[in-house]
Amino acid sequence: MTQDHAGYWRDMKSKAINGEFKIEADVGQAIAQVVSQYITDLERQRGYAQGLERLAGWGSLPSAQAIRQKLEFKAVAGGSDDPEDSAVKRLDQHISIARDQRDTFLAAIGKLQTVDQQNASGLGMNGEGI
Repeated sequence: MTQDHAGYWRDMKSKAINGEFKIEADVGQAIAQVVSQYITDLERQRGYAQGLERLAGWGSLPSAQAIRQKLEFKAVAGGSDDPEDSAVKRLDQHISIARDQRDTFLAAIGKLQTVDQQNASGLGMNGEGI
């Protein structure tokens, strides 16, 4: 289902960039702000999930160690049957979709280029010395 949503929002973003999807500026800006906050919340949750990569305090019983390992994998690495099935990877997918949503509404009100330029400037400043 996530792939369907990702494709939908990529398509909507393209339509907004091409001028096929427009909305009122104040509505688009308000939606973009809400989605930006959602992205921030998802990124915070991703950080929490990443912190579950190494769990402690489970004792030395083999069953406790097996549960600990399963939870660590589920949080970050995914399972042996599906390495993409981890909380971190699912959150990354949702963050990507939310960014497309935000960009769609900004493009629909003609502000995507401004945001892209600001992001590029930020990357330039933050990326110095890499």
